[in-house]
Amino acid sequence: MSLIKEGLRIFSRSIKISFSGFAKYSGNDEQICNNIVSKCYNKEKQFFQASLGNYPEFYSRDFGMCTASLIKLGYRDKIIKTLEYALSHYSRNQITVLITPEDKPINFPSIYSPDSVAYLFRSLRIAKAENLVIKYKNFLNSEIKRFEEIIENGIIKYEHYSGMRDHAIVKSSCYDMIMACMLCDEIEKINKLVNKKVLDNRLKKYDLKKNLIKHYWNGRYFKNSINDDSFVAHNNVFPYWLDVINDKKMLSSSMNEIQRNDLDKPFPAKYVAERTSKGFVWQNIFVRNWETDKIWTFLGIPYIDVLLKINKKTAKMHIEQYKKLIEKNGFVEVYDKNGLPYKTLFFAADTDMLWACMYLEIKKKK
Repeated sequence: MSLIKEGLRIFSRSIKISFSGFAKYSGNDEQICNNIVSKCYNKEKQFFQASLGNYPEFYSRDFGMCTASLIKLGYRDKIIKTLEYALSHYSRNQITVLITPEDKPINFPSIYSPDSVAYLFRSLRIAKAENLVIKYKNFLNSEIKRFEEIIENGIIKYEHYSGMRDHAIVKSSCYDMIMACMLCDEIEKINKLVNKKVLDNRLKKYDLKKNLIKHYWNGRYFKNSINDDSFVAHNNVFPYWLDVINDKKMLSSSMNEIQRNDLDKPFPAKYVAERTSKGFVWQNIFVRNWETDKIWTFLGIPYIDVLLKINKKTAKMHIEQYKKLIEKNGFVEVYDKNGLPYKTLFFAADTDMLWACMYLEIKKKK
């Protein structure tokens, strides 16, 4: 029922936009982004919601990607409040993809979400939320134990889990393996932060980073899954963006593959170049091809951030592209392959995403 409500709300918004068009924005890129971020804080319930349109709710993945940028923008107190909100609801059951406006934790699709778990731990560490870690240590340890159940022979089980590219059905995915590596790192960092072994790092014994390279790196890039050699961009951005892998030669090779496949054109970034309807959850019929050759800003901004390490000239060019896009369209969730805000009969891209905070951070880096 909760997923149906989510779908109906998003469909209703797309109908309104069909008649009224997308919102218009005034001000420069920084003013627009700062305004969006500020408004994404739900003052009534005291948490950062993922957006002002399609997703007026807590998303563990989205918040985890934004936490570091929000800290630098001076929102630590509100981040702590957000984590308190999330843990108060999650601790009654388990960490999920989102918490609905009715305060119900759910997954989309209705399967386990490794990255939602890993990103919540990352947020706790970045926010230096020692008090919350200690308060919820039993629950957090139970979540580590639950996560360990998806590890088999040192890699992710041959199962489909919910992740960043949530419509794609991929078993033993590279992305989930990256999340396992990140969670292992975050547990160690949290224990160091708290200055004692408050969390049981059950993942450390698997040597996950070694297995990530051994089983998923093919010499040029990180492949999509244990038995799928195809190139998908997010598998080749997030190992470096999350400091799971710090090898500059591997980074350069991954970036070259993104550019060779034109996944940074007309601006970054697409998951893949080809359009296909195969290998996706049934809900994909409402947003066909949106996780193939469409342009995603929460992939594009981390890509630019990583690219800054090895090619500042190209990264700065992409930042300028985003500046113009933001001043025209706001901070858009997803664009079509022609660079227009994505729209179908059933779905209209959000233009007020919390992800805007990540743009504000990388702009300062350039």
